[in-house]
Amino acid sequence: MFRRLLVLLMLGVASHGAAAAEDLALVTAVTGSVSRLVGNAPRALEPFARLKQGELVLLEAQAGVRLIFFESRRQESWQGEGRIEIGRTQGKGIGLPEPQVSVLPELMARQIAKTPSLDNQVRAASGRLRSIEIVEGGLAKLDSDYSRLRKDAALDDINPEIFLLAGLFEMREFARLEQTLKDLSDSRPGNMEVSVLKALYKKAIAQKQQL
Repeated sequence: MFRRLLVLLMLGVASHGAAAAEDLALVTAVTGSVSRLVGNAPRALEPFARLKQGELVLLEAQAGVRLIFFESRRQESWQGEGRIEIGRTQGKGIGLPEPQVSVLPELMARQIAKTPSLDNQVRAASGRLRSIEIVEGGLAKLDSDYSRLRKDAALDDINPEIFLLAGLFEMREFARLEQTLKDLSDSRPGNMEVSVLKALYKKAIAQKQQL
């Protein structure tokens, strides 16, 4: 009986550790000086980094960051000087004004969650978000969904393009993906998020083509 209880306890601890290490949010935009605490040391936070529960994001004066939480589909845009503690479904601001909040369409959120990470692994933080069903409709469905999302988005919002890129990558439409990145870069010269996307997908495509 004691042995069984010990095994269950160990499994519970392992499960808790795995949950704690789960990617819960994606950084989609950074302005100014923004960092994350690694141990006790701040490190610059880049667009398309993934964040785990309990992590702290530090914003200096006039900085900003935009986060998408996978489980809740909640998008938060934070501005000001302070810190954000990452929770499972939303961030908790410390010394910051309340963020601008919106909830993304499920279709968009679950595909954006598949954007390659900084270490070039598409993690299924996304695991709880069902895989997008684009195979049956192919490119026609992807283009139709993108057109609808683009129509409903603001001109400076690149979430529809992030959605499209992730879909093209999933379908191995690499030539189309690279052209989309070029068009996006041409329309937004000097945009940091677009530059990071280009680097991420260049690495991800190279790795995929070796398989």
